[in-house]
Amino acid sequence: MRKFKRAAVVGAGLLAFSGIAVGAAQAAPAVHQGEDIVVPGTSIQDCQEVGDELQNAGWIEGYACMVNSDGTVSVTPYYRD
Repeated sequence: MRKFKRAAVVGAGLLAFSGIAVGAAQAAPAVHQGEDIVVPGTSIQDCQEVGDELQNAGWIEGYACMVNSDGTVSVTPYYRD
């Protein structure tokens, strides 16, 4: 009987912890990726300048950069839902 009580207490604790983790995950705001914005440029710095401009203006939540081989850079925007 003693082992059963201990198992019940441990099980209840795990369920409570799982509930807290699920609640925290649901409370976090979601962010989704938008379509790439392609602009002229040849370096990561060119891309970051555009990304920083968009982010500072409040249009996007964050961004990723990629330099393309055709003299352009792609800014991948992230928007808050």
